[in-house]
Amino acid sequence: MRSAVTCFLIAVVGGVVGVGITKSPEIIDKVTAHFNSVGEESAGFWSTPAINGYGKIHYESDAQFQPKADLSNKVVFQITRSEGGMKIPNLGLERVARVVNLYVAAGVPLDRLHFVVSVTGDATPAMLNNQQFRRLYGFDNPSLKLIQALNDAGVKVTVCDQSVAFHHFKHDWIDRSVVHALSSPTTVSTLENQGYALLQM
Repeated sequence: MRSAVTCFLIAVVGGVVGVGITKSPEIIDKVTAHFNSVGEESAGFWSTPAINGYGKIHYESDAQFQPKADLSNKVVFQITRSEGGMKIPNLGLERVARVVNLYVAAGVPLDRLHFVVSVTGDATPAMLNNQQFRRLYGFDNPSLKLIQALNDAGVKVTVCDQSVAFHHFKHDWIDRSVVHALSSPTTVSTLENQGYALLQM
């Protein structure tokens, strides 16, 4: 009797799990479609006021915790991951551009921003110059235009030389728009000791 009840319960549980697994592609498709839908957005809903074409924002002037020009506005961004594939700009850099755009939209002038980007780990290949990137991946480095746009806005983009060495990259393979730093940990700790806020991107 016990074995029959056990078999019955296993069959019921198995059926429920089976239905869940069978339906999961439909659920995933619905969620993906929702987040990929464009929706009814008016012209000007998204903007890139400081880093043109990168880090789009939707600014709300009545939102709380707005950046202020009279604060120190010292931020070090640490980027450790390669996300979204190699054929698009590094998503961590996109997030930095978004923060710059938000500060500028809130009325903080670019010359009041003290932003440093510290790139390390899996994000390091995004710092390669076009020649070396093309040699390794077969196409131009899509992050270089964004790095230049950040530089033009006064954002200093740095690379961890320890990570450069671990990737077996040569020093001069890194694009000239990127500053060589001893390491990402020492960059972050040094800047935090100088009053910079750390944002992990």
